[in-house]
Amino acid sequence: MDLLLLLLSLLWRGTISQNEYGIHVQETVTVQEGLCVSIPCSFYYPQQYKNKNTVRGYWYYYNFLKSSLAATNDPQESVHSWARGRFHLTGDPQMDNCSLRITRAQKNDYGSYSFWVKKENMAYSYTDKAVSIQVDDLTQKPEVHIPGILKSGHQVNLTCTVPGACREGTPMTFFWTGTALSSNRFASLDLHSSQLLFTPQPQDHATSLTCQVTFKNPSVTTKTTVQLRVFYPPWNMKIISRANGTGQVLPGNTSSLVVLEGESLTLVCYTHSEPQATLSWTHGNQILHSTQAPNPGVLHLELAKLGIEDSGEYTCQAWNSLGHHNYSVRLCVQSLTQKPEVHIPEILESGRQVTLTCLVPGACKEGKHFTYLWTGTALSSQGSALLNTSRLLFTPQSQDDGTNITCQVTFPKARVSTQRTVQLKVTYPPQNVTISVSWANKTGPELLGNTSSLQVLEGESLTLVCTTESNPPARLMWTYRNTILPSSEASDPGVLHLELSKVGPKDRGEYTCQAQHPLGPQQHSLRLCVQTCSCCPVFEENGSWPLIFTLLRGALMGVSFLLTYGLTWLYYTCQVNQPLDTMDKSEMDFYSAPVFYGIQDMSKT
Repeated sequence: MDLLLLLLSLLWRGTISQNEYGIHVQETVTVQEGLCVSIPCSFYYPQQYKNKNTVRGYWYYYNFLKSSLAATNDPQESVHSWARGRFHLTGDPQMDNCSLRITRAQKNDYGSYSFWVKKENMAYSYTDKAVSIQVDDLTQKPEVHIPGILKSGHQVNLTCTVPGACREGTPMTFFWTGTALSSNRFASLDLHSSQLLFTPQPQDHATSLTCQVTFKNPSVTTKTTVQLRVFYPPWNMKIISRANGTGQVLPGNTSSLVVLEGESLTLVCYTHSEPQATLSWTHGNQILHSTQAPNPGVLHLELAKLGIEDSGEYTCQAWNSLGHHNYSVRLCVQSLTQKPEVHIPEILESGRQVTLTCLVPGACKEGKHFTYLWTGTALSSQGSALLNTSRLLFTPQSQDDGTNITCQVTFPKARVSTQRTVQLKVTYPPQNVTISVSWANKTGPELLGNTSSLQVLEGESLTLVCTTESNPPARLMWTYRNTILPSSEASDPGVLHLELSKVGPKDRGEYTCQAQHPLGPQQHSLRLCVQTCSCCPVFEENGSWPLIFTLLRGALMGVSFLLTYGLTWLYYTCQVNQPLDTMDKSEMDFYSAPVFYGIQDMSKT
């Protein structure tokens, strides 16, 4: 532009009188606040002043008859402070060029400007052709450049520039904001543009990104907001089941859904993608007819009056040019006409913990779709552990054998329940081994309790009855002095009779009932005393020898006492009858003591 004006000025010189002054410049120039503007300008003056002397040019600002120097190439002159560093005489007056550049325009730059030329022998003001400069509000927006297509996971550089911004002077501040950014970011690679390193994600699609530019002097701000278009494969899929006017989001892939036989259901598949994905429903290897929703990324599957054969895995498939994704749900069509299956270990051993399992027959054996309740006398101490569990930890006891346990299964959505009751079979070792006696001349057995001995008269007859409880029944036997006795089993298991007829002294001793069982033995003993006189001592098993030894020991002690007493009496008698002259002095004093304290002395006093 400057070169064009210069050429025009040269043409004019050929047509205009060589004795005239003139200038070619725009009459009105508009610039936005904070931006820069270049004003092309050329001038001429009479040929007579043409020489090699230095030409000085001056741009003056006029306002209400006051002038201020705004720009010059004269080093001897100083420009006004408000224009210093912002107004520049970019043309070369030596070449008749008076072009002016204004940077970082301010509101107070508004007004008229005229050019002066000065040489050693000439000075002239072109006030008749002044330039009117207008400063408008900053409306210029930054430009955000996005290279190519934004693909999810691929890093790119975003560039922000401001057309019309000054290339010289104080740099601008760039400020990036947007939900796609982890935080507000400053990013500036040079004075007049900013580059942002950015890795888009699927969730950044259709979000906004803003580049804000701030000029320091004057302090003005402008910004541009763009909407991101991120290309990505299908993701964030979900399936919602709708039945009876309610919807349920199925969490996670391969979720499980239970419905009752005869019910109807709608499965809705949702996905997000860019470009838009194609959706389809499959059941096994079969593609199902489905209904496309008005909204993109939504596909409905209507399932009416479901039967057991409709159970299985239903998959929603979504694909576009960037990839594909699947989401599956496992549908269980349940019929509650069948009773639940209660699984109990084959052998329940008393005191050993086991797991009881309650299964719902059908496609869906168990799960959170049902509620469970266990009942039974054997479970009275379990409390809240009996609720809402298909597996129950249980420690059987002997008294639980033959009792019932019930598992009740309820389908809450339909308020339908079904249950099954099973009988427990608990194995336990012999316990409560007791002995009772039946007399020949009495009716009914007599339980001996904790008694360990029984006295009978010689010649009597009796029957000892041993009873115990165990499962399976224990093997019972009677023993006497380590010998197994012949006995008769009763019709009831756990009962054994021992018949003793006309007992005599040879039948006395300990009788033991032994109960043999795989889980451990038990036994109970009784001592039998056969009374042959009015006083029947209880003898030991080895006969009457201990009594004889006791009598002999008492007789020997009595003889020893009599012998000792007799010898002592004889000794003292002999000492009293001995003559005095044959006795020792000390002995005489000793034996004379009774005489001194005797009766004779007492009478003399």
